[in-house]
Amino acid sequence: MDAHLAVLNSAALADVPGVIDRVLDDDSVFHFGRLLQSSKVAELADSGQYASYGRLLQLFAFGVLGDYRANAEQFPQLSAQQLGKLKYLTLVSLASEARVLGYDDLVRELECASEQEMEDLVIEAIYKGLVSAKLDQKRRVVEIDFVVGRDVRLEDLPSMHAHLDEWSSACQSALAETARQIEAARDTAKTKSLESRQFSETLQVLRAACGTTSASEPSAPDGLDRADSQYSSAEYQREEQRTRAGAP
Repeated sequence: MDAHLAVLNSAALADVPGVIDRVLDDDSVFHFGRLLQSSKVAELADSGQYASYGRLLQLFAFGVLGDYRANAEQFPQLSAQQLGKLKYLTLVSLASEARVLGYDDLVRELECASEQEMEDLVIEAIYKGLVSAKLDQKRRVVEIDFVVGRDVRLEDLPSMHAHLDEWSSACQSALAETARQIEAARDTAKTKSLESRQFSETLQVLRAACGTTSASEPSAPDGLDRADSQYSSAEYQREEQRTRAGAP
């Protein structure tokens, strides 16, 4: 772009259209804002003879293929290379507006003769770094992951600023909600830690109390437990009942 801009700034007015044609034919140039700011391009609007080339540069900076078809008489005829570039730029604009693009819409908007031609164009745009996308032939859609930005008109800046304000507000709300959830999680963790510590302390007190009670109780004489076990047996109780029944 720097080389094209240097040539443009040093060119005579009659040579500016040729410079613009070379820029539009350049397969590596997809942004034209710096050229539009050149005083030489500004002069085209007042030249009458070359004004269409100023409009052509604006078309490639901001427009799409449909704009060209709707006002073809206002522009110079496009070369095959320029027409292909305008299709890429149209794809970029479509991808900027929706993350899922249907095959039928793309074939129509890009003026492709077939779905295969449209798929090839999308794949080429991916290789050029204009979009990052996945082609889903079963669903017949193109899923957009990333798209480069295009040049922006000055009159579009307020709208972009408003969208950025909305995005900033949404981010602030999300951050505030995240902070609230983090604080709630910390409070819950503190409560559970306190409950766990209290439970542990209570358990230690109970264990200590049980140990003291066991130590203070007298132990039974040797054989008493065995005697208690013997006298409490079912057989002993039946014998005792027979003895009592036979007593006077």
